[in-house]
Amino acid sequence: MSKTKQSATEVLPKAGPGFHPGHPRVGGRKKRTAQMARDLADSMGCDPLEFMMRIVNSDTIEQTVIAPDGKKQHIEVAIPLDTRMDAAKAVANYLYPKLNATAVTGANDRPVLMASENLSVLMSSSEAVELAQRLALLMAESTPARIISPDEIQTPAPS
Repeated sequence: MSKTKQSATEVLPKAGPGFHPGHPRVGGRKKRTAQMARDLADSMGCDPLEFMMRIVNSDTIEQTVIAPDGKKQHIEVAIPLDTRMDAAKAVANYLYPKLNATAVTGANDRPVLMASENLSVLMSSSEAVELAQRLALLMAESTPARIISPDEIQTPAPS
């Protein structure tokens, strides 16, 4: 038996980083889509979501047990609470949207500026209430005001 030394490039020419040409992994695996999963579940006659909802909704489930003589027997088995809770968590993702936290900030990630007024002084006089109503109607009819950021506020130059 004679041993001849061959270089790796002679045995398997490499096309670049990764697997060599001819290797079964070249090209990656086929993508499995959600539609393919639904078709498979339909062909098997099962619905995983329905099964999990049954687990959440009942205390027992029917299981098949093979007896020592080889015969199949159907028995009712209790479902532990932690299993039911896990199923409920999984089902909840399909029934309710997940809530996202959203930060509310002002311009340039600064705090939001808010203004408040003490309206009790304004409401103490009927004349002031009437003037406030007129002002509100005029403001509603006019063009909307533009909200400016603190950077846009110009301070008057000292005189």
